[in-house]
Amino acid sequence: MTMPSQEYDYVIVGGGSAGAIIAARLAEDRESRVLVLEAGPENTSYWSRVPLGFAKILFNPRFMWLDWKTQPDESLGGTVYELPHGKLLGGSSAINGLVHVRGNPGDYDEWGRAEATGWNYESLLPYFKKSEHDHRGETEFHGGNGPFKVERARWQNPLADSFIDAASSQLGIPKNDDFNRNRIEGAGYWDLATWNGTRTSTDIVYLKPARKQPNLHVVTEALVTSVDFDGKRAKGVTYRRDGRELHVAVRRDVILSAGALHTPQLLQVSGIGPGALLQKHGIAVVHDLPGVGENLMDHVQYGAKFRTTSPHTFNKQVGSMLMQGLQGIRHYLLPRNGPLNIGASLAGAFFRTRPELPESDIQLHFLPFMPGDKGWDLADFSGFRLGMYQGRPFSRGYARISGRTVDAQPDFVFNHLSHEEDAAVAVAGMRAAMKVGAAMPSEFGIEQIDPGPNLSNDELLAWIKANSGTAFHFAGTARMGTDDMSWWTRPLCGSAGSTVCESSTHP
Repeated sequence: MTMPSQEYDYVIVGGGSAGAIIAARLAEDRESRVLVLEAGPENTSYWSRVPLGFAKILFNPRFMWLDWKTQPDESLGGTVYELPHGKLLGGSSAINGLVHVRGNPGDYDEWGRAEATGWNYESLLPYFKKSEHDHRGETEFHGGNGPFKVERARWQNPLADSFIDAASSQLGIPKNDDFNRNRIEGAGYWDLATWNGTRTSTDIVYLKPARKQPNLHVVTEALVTSVDFDGKRAKGVTYRRDGRELHVAVRRDVILSAGALHTPQLLQVSGIGPGALLQKHGIAVVHDLPGVGENLMDHVQYGAKFRTTSPHTFNKQVGSMLMQGLQGIRHYLLPRNGPLNIGASLAGAFFRTRPELPESDIQLHFLPFMPGDKGWDLADFSGFRLGMYQGRPFSRGYARISGRTVDAQPDFVFNHLSHEEDAAVAVAGMRAAMKVGAAMPSEFGIEQIDPGPNLSNDELLAWIKANSGTAFHFAGTARMGTDDMSWWTRPLCGSAGSTVCESSTHP
């Protein structure tokens, strides 16, 4: 690896889902020198390439941040849960569940109405298309020649088909063979971030080809410990590698692509954030910005479990560890259409919990496996789950430093289901999912095993709170906007004399 020089035009902190894209695009200007600093290693894991292989690396500390946890979530009865996320080139795009959904077009339009100019759906669609190599080819809503390859779920089976039929009939929604267009409501198989049965991640499709250019340098296992300022202008960063502390100067921008958990921490220890919090930890205030670290949001996930006599589940297809090794590899290497070629979810649906809503508020997942007692092992019987989360929750939390350096884990509080609307949607969503499970054909011998029958709404909500957890969709802690709680607006990023930019996955 070539060590970086002392000065660059752009320094990008984080080579993950967003950082790899930003680096590749900036490096297209051959006159600009671009440096990526990634805390994790190169993506050398074989299991990162195999679609369902993410289950094999989710607890590997070489490729994952595994030591961060939440503070007790009082809204969930004091629950503490872990916050694993990717720590390697490609970031969480190299280890995630692969379900490829752009999001609800209404969400982007809401950003536009909140004065995030240029971020409404119509404005973003050309960039979605530019980035995409879709299995459908070039269409009104899809690109056919972009770097990011997307294909239909390769393992399709009668049990998943019956879920799609039941979801459509019981929820009053159409079947949908394309969730990535201007209509998201419906039920169908997911598109996956794979191609020919191999994962598509941003390090592979963006960063790998860009690294052939001499103006782009990538340094892995480099933990950025601070953004360095001259007044209010970022002049560079300090990072730690192999026990040494190193400094890099920047001529134009420092771009933070460290994710919704690490970005606010790095800003706060560098002097940008709520002034009282920084002073409490003995940090000189560069800019008192109260919104940094606030507005933390997530998709809290819950769902129903079902036993089935169907052989079309992961438990039956590759049940034992030996069969996972032999049967699974056979399915993967030969036809590449077996159970190792799915993501965390095989099929799903978007629906409204109340007919008067203008758009879907629940995303439902058909998960064709039943976990065992250890969490990521498999139960010894055939089963599936119908998991879900609210698309746009109202509950908010925060990410606040607990010490003056990046070595001290921040305090993370999500306040899941604390908003009364979120609680009501959770109960309605669960009742809808149980209705779908009950309507699946009797030939599959389906029996709901959790939650139990005949629960009141209050009892069901209590069960949900005791059996829910994060969907690992952290967001919001350095949000765009123009009000006092926002920290970044697009016109400031890249302008002459700008300080720090917080990146997005804008291609």
